[in-house]
Amino acid sequence: MTHLTYKKYRPLYATIYLVIFLILATLIKLKSPLITNFDTTIQKLLLPITTPDMTALVDKITFLGGPEMSFIYCLLLCLIVYLLHDTSDALWALSTVVFCNLINWIVKNIVARTRPSDRLVEINGYSFPSGHTFGTALFVLLVFFLFLPHIQTKGLKTLLHIVGVLWIIIIALTRIYLHVHYPTDTIASIFLVGFLFECSLIITDAYQHQKKA
Repeated sequence: MTHLTYKKYRPLYATIYLVIFLILATLIKLKSPLITNFDTTIQKLLLPITTPDMTALVDKITFLGGPEMSFIYCLLLCLIVYLLHDTSDALWALSTVVFCNLINWIVKNIVARTRPSDRLVEINGYSFPSGHTFGTALFVLLVFFLFLPHIQTKGLKTLLHIVGVLWIIIIALTRIYLHVHYPTDTIASIFLVGFLFECSLIITDAYQHQKKA
């Protein structure tokens, strides 16, 4: 898909992401058995590999994908883009990071889902959506959007896509493994950040179009 074709369908993608997220959020708020059964089934799949050594390792990995770390990664990314003399992209990325994290915080407090009671590490705050998964997905999307278009080698582009997606999945799984989030918390985070990212791009496109007019 070309950049122009993708740009044309941004509102459609944003709508799809939002609808899926709202369905999940509503079902969770209503404490739907469908959500409970799904979360329980996924959590049980990880029980056979739950050991003290594995927990210690997973706790270290999940730290690398924490909201604070992801925010630092994003700020460093903005700085790199700025130093490459692309001030507009750097400012867009910074505003997107602030905007997305603010909305995530608001949603977390509105839904106010209690964390799993059998968590393996102590943590405060609400469960939905997963801040770790959200921040990691946002960082990966920024890397994809800001750097991949400048890479000419198809193989390298594919590799970076795979690494980025795997990193999101790994962080999401660490949160589920540690029982600090339900599986649906992590899934919803990805759709929420997808919606907000598309919104940021749509708003920017509209502003640039108006500026040229």
